Amino acid sequence: MKITRDVIVDLLPLYLANEASDDTRSLVEAYLADDPALTKLVEQSNQQNWEGDVPVPLDKEHEMKSFEKTRQLLVQQRVLMAFAIFSTLMIVAVRGGEEGIRWLWGDLPQVGWL
Repeated sequence: MKITRDVIVDLLPLYLANEASDDTRSLVEAYLADDPALTKLVEQSNQQNWEGDVPVPLDKEHEMKSFEKTRQLLVQQRVLMAFAIFSTLMIVAVRGGEEGIRWLWGDLPQVGWL
């Protein structure tokens, strides 16, 4: 079975990250020996520095703005949740009819607590 160039291109990220198995590495290296264009691409990729994380510049002002925005969103979420719970309870607890608005449990006898 002949290995196509597309298969090798699919394996290149693993090969370049040194995460490929020994068999895969030998397969890619054997193919690269016969394909100078792909070898040049791999050499260019190896020249770039891929080590470490990409630094994200954050200053204190940006962090504080993000923190305040998050805080505002959490407060807004709590208020909306409280409103949703209150509205649901009112729908369940109140009944409207010809007599007007009344509590559903208004006609129940009083229960004494022991």
